[in-house]
Amino acid sequence: MTNSSKQYNATLSVETDDKPIRMIGYIILLLTFGVFGTWSFIAPIDSSALATGTVAVKSHRKTVQNLDGGIISKLLVKDGDAVKAGDNLLILDDTQIKAQLDMLGGQFITQKSLSDRLQAERDQFREIKFSPELLAMQDARVQEAIQGQTNIFTSRKNSYNGEIKVLQQRIQQLNSKIVGLNAQKDSKKNLVVSYADEIADLKELLAQGFADKQRLRDLERNHTLVTGEIATLTSDVASTQMQRGETELEILQTNKKFQEDVANQQEEVNAQLFEITEKLHAVKDKASQTLIKAPVSGLVFNLSIYTEGGVITPGKPILDIVPEGEDLIISAQVSPLDIDRIKIGSIAEVRFTAFNSKTTPTMEGVISKLSADSFVNEANGLQYYLATVDLTAESMKKLGSLKLIPGMPAEVLINTGERTLFEYLMQPITDAFARSFIEE
Repeated sequence: MTNSSKQYNATLSVETDDKPIRMIGYIILLLTFGVFGTWSFIAPIDSSALATGTVAVKSHRKTVQNLDGGIISKLLVKDGDAVKAGDNLLILDDTQIKAQLDMLGGQFITQKSLSDRLQAERDQFREIKFSPELLAMQDARVQEAIQGQTNIFTSRKNSYNGEIKVLQQRIQQLNSKIVGLNAQKDSKKNLVVSYADEIADLKELLAQGFADKQRLRDLERNHTLVTGEIATLTSDVASTQMQRGETELEILQTNKKFQEDVANQQEEVNAQLFEITEKLHAVKDKASQTLIKAPVSGLVFNLSIYTEGGVITPGKPILDIVPEGEDLIISAQVSPLDIDRIKIGSIAEVRFTAFNSKTTPTMEGVISKLSADSFVNEANGLQYYLATVDLTAESMKKLGSLKLIPGMPAEVLINTGERTLFEYLMQPITDAFARSFIEE
């Protein structure tokens, strides 16, 4: 046998010997794919939904605001400070408020003292009884107002009394005149009676021829003249009595006019006083808000102003306070694509990105709330459902010295159930297949 024949037989022998090895390889490969395929069909794998979240207070944080806003005069706290309920947080500049209070205070003193004076005139007091509210005010302008209104009261009282006194004196004069006229009238009446008696006697003598007829005529003439004078006196008495009545009426009208003037002034003053009082209450309330205090005990965060002299916008949040001892939760934003697989009671794993991932353990929590409707993230315009995650007590103990602060970011993995690997891999295909039928 030649050398070439020997080499050919050797090669053929080697090739024949490789078949068992290949067969073993195929079997191993088939077993591997078979086992993996079977496992992918039957072995369950935990499925999770990823959500971004932030640390929040379970009972909601307390937001501090100021209705009117203003300029910060003193800033007494910073983010992270612990405060007690009633502690001063910041002081607003009150320069304008003090000016308003001073102006309104002056107006109140003026109108209140004027009101007290008018009341004394209305009730015809001998002196003004100033209100305790006015007398209790610690203001130098009070004494000035009291002195001024007292002087006006005295002047008006003297003027009124003087006018009434003149009218009363006129009445006295008219009364005296009436007395005089009545005296004259009585005298004339007596004279008339005397003339009548003389005329009667003279007529008897004249009938007997012992009297002068001219004398009778003179007596009758005088009788008639005196009777006329009595009528004139009667008319004068009536006229004088009328003048007296008019003067008495003038006194009543003078008093009525004075009281009406007082009443009209008092009505106007009371209206102004009410308006001033309302403004004073509003400004005093505003002044009380320049000192902003902590509504509850807790930690300060989200401070919006950091420098004295900064401007606070009316009604806008100034800072937040996390109530002391309140439980913390995770407020997570769940994608609408995952919401159908999440339910209350779902288990969640929470990681805090602000901490070192190597040294910070994963926290455990439970979904306690799910929003009924979706919200829109103003930052990116994406929709989300709000999920509340309550951290377990055991997880909180894992933090050790680490401290959670509201607003701290977190990653939340929410357990959505179990799926096989095959279901997981086939999900995109089945979804695309279903959509293709919908499009058709």
